[in-house]
Amino acid sequence: MTAPPAARALRTRRLVAKGAPLPVLEETDCPAPGPGELRVRAAYSLVSPGTELHYLDRSARTGEAFPLGYCSAGVVEAVGPDAPGFAPGDRGIAMGWGEAVHAGVITAGYRLCRRVPDGLGLADAVVATLAATAVHAVDRAGLAPGDEVAVVGAGIVGQLVAQTAAARGNRVTLLDVRQDRLKEAAALGLDVAEAAPFLAGTRTWAEGGRCVLLCGTGDADETVAAAARWAGRASGRPRLVGVGRFAARVEFSVELGNLDIRYAARCGAGYRDAAYARGRAEVTAPDGEGTVTENLQRALDLIVSGGIRPAAMRLPRFPLDRAGEAYAELRARPAHPAVLFSHRTGDRPEEHRAP
Repeated sequence: MTAPPAARALRTRRLVAKGAPLPVLEETDCPAPGPGELRVRAAYSLVSPGTELHYLDRSARTGEAFPLGYCSAGVVEAVGPDAPGFAPGDRGIAMGWGEAVHAGVITAGYRLCRRVPDGLGLADAVVATLAATAVHAVDRAGLAPGDEVAVVGAGIVGQLVAQTAAARGNRVTLLDVRQDRLKEAAALGLDVAEAAPFLAGTRTWAEGGRCVLLCGTGDADETVAAAARWAGRASGRPRLVGVGRFAARVEFSVELGNLDIRYAARCGAGYRDAAYARGRAEVTAPDGEGTVTENLQRALDLIVSGGIRPAAMRLPRFPLDRAGEAYAELRARPAHPAVLFSHRTGDRPEEHRAP
């Protein structure tokens, strides 16, 4: 007896880090969905530059192989047993390292997926997968009404963090050292400024405390020190929240003053927990935070409400067979913060950024 289509593995192409600075495209089997899983035929996937360039560099250094990507959007093709809330034909987003990879067909745990509402395009919806990281980071910041926020780093995560904090009603300024990145970010309706002069400024808003969310990469000794001084100039509680991959030496002393330092890893309780993702286990998020499933939905809701504006971020789109070109461009740190891969058959390559 021939297995029904939903029960068969499907051939697909995916991107893999395989011992070189740029990825390779290989054919592989996408398995049929098991218990608690969905199989999704992708329309778009979103590159997370910091994470993916990190693993490309690691692969080039060690020879390890990594399927790249963890942010996908498309149409549910098949639903495994015990995966409630989804049906074939639903439009959805999916995330998960090693699951929602850059491939034409992916399989992921249903708790790492959300249905996309009517009227929202998949190219915009896929941004919610990375925006869940921003939602989690802002939760970790413990913002109160009246707190002033500085977001350091106008890359994709920084732009999403700034929009998420602004949607809560806080005064937010997005900082970077690059004028081209700031010019692009200003199109989102955010206040932007050059990092060093802003953090050195003495003006304070007396309504609340100050929080700096650090979304950059590399060595950040001076930036962290300047951020601590800036946060400490307000009368309320000063906080630093690390979000990106960076290194900094902090000299703890009484001169530093009272300062809360936190790190926001990933996108909420239950992420990278295969049992939770497939409904076999439960997790409890700390007070004031959410599970990855909740944060995915909150990010999607922010896009629907206009709190996060993917179209205004003008992310370029590439077909998957031009992935090497896309990553080479990201290594050069262009003005745009990330790229989308299109998996739609017959889509023409977009030479310029999406409107």
